[in-house]
Amino acid sequence: MLVLSKRNIIIPAPDGSTAVRLRAGLMEIVPDWAVKTPYFQALVADGKIVPSGRSDEETQAEAGQQGK
Repeated sequence: MLVLSKRNIIIPAPDGSTAVRLRAGLMEIVPDWAVKTPYFQALVADGKIVPSGRSDEETQAEAGQQGK
């Protein structure tokens, strides 16, 4: 999945074997295993990661926040 990260983020694999590093302000590809983690889902809900095909306003609305 292609995502936009608003912060530098490291998503560790559930088994600890590897990690995905996301850099702030860049569109990057995230593997399927990372998308399924609770940490990734929490980052999306907080608006710190925006999945492709979704606007930042949609992400914030789902999280119950107002955009700036």
